[in-house]
Amino acid sequence: MINVLKIGGGAGVDHDTVLRNLAERIQAGERWVLVHGCSAEADRLAAEAGIPARTITTATGYTSRYTDAHMIGYFCQAAANVNHSLQTTLATYGIQTQAFAVPGVIHAQRHTAIRALVNGRPVVIRDDYSGTITHVDSDAIHAMLAEGYLPIISPVARGTDGEALNVDGDLAAAQTAAALNAETLVILSNVPGLLRDVHDPASLVTAFTRAELPRYEPLAQGRMKKKLMAAAQAGDVTVILADSRLPAPLDHALAGGGTHIMGMQLEAIYAGG
Repeated sequence: MINVLKIGGGAGVDHDTVLRNLAERIQAGERWVLVHGCSAEADRLAAEAGIPARTITTATGYTSRYTDAHMIGYFCQAAANVNHSLQTTLATYGIQTQAFAVPGVIHAQRHTAIRALVNGRPVVIRDDYSGTITHVDSDAIHAMLAEGYLPIISPVARGTDGEALNVDGDLAAAQTAAALNAETLVILSNVPGLLRDVHDPASLVTAFTRAELPRYEPLAQGRMKKKLMAAAQAGDVTVILADSRLPAPLDHALAGGGTHIMGMQLEAIYAGG
């Protein structure tokens, strides 16, 4: 079976610890695909160029990066930089990797008009280079796995006209997991999982089925909203939302740590079917 790991690109995510643990599991015979974010690196590159990071908030409360014609260039460079960094680190642990080109195996339809709120007022944004994922080239990923490589995928999609588009990393990982019919999608970030109270780690929601997502969605704030959306798009895949800041974060997540959102097959078992 194939597993997918999404490692966050924001500040506070311990890439080295995650990659060391991932290497151990690959060397034990497991097959993984790595999807990464690159938000912190994109912010760094844009700041060096004197361009402030901007976000878009929809009327339903979802936030995303505002990616105009200038910013998409920095975003692509950030993705390439993170690809290189991940490959370099994994090589020190003896793992053969191949990073897909930017844009790569994710395909998307560009957003031509985004309805959003700016300072509480509704606006329509028409110059954003972001998109909705339409499909993932699973054949290319399978071919790379068959050659013994760990595939590395960035959140930059190819538009219908070949243009680079910013897509959400969590959603990219979910669509990748669904396309590969993966067993598990692990999303590691700088939070323990879904919390009933964001100020209390002890309020962690440990497990529920995908059918129960509507019940738990009101608990999500900030980036957690997109992670639950990703769980909804992951198909028959168990999704684990867990903390990257632990000594062996992947082992911890797979041993029951974090929040487990069970796929359809496990839902039947959970329900006694």
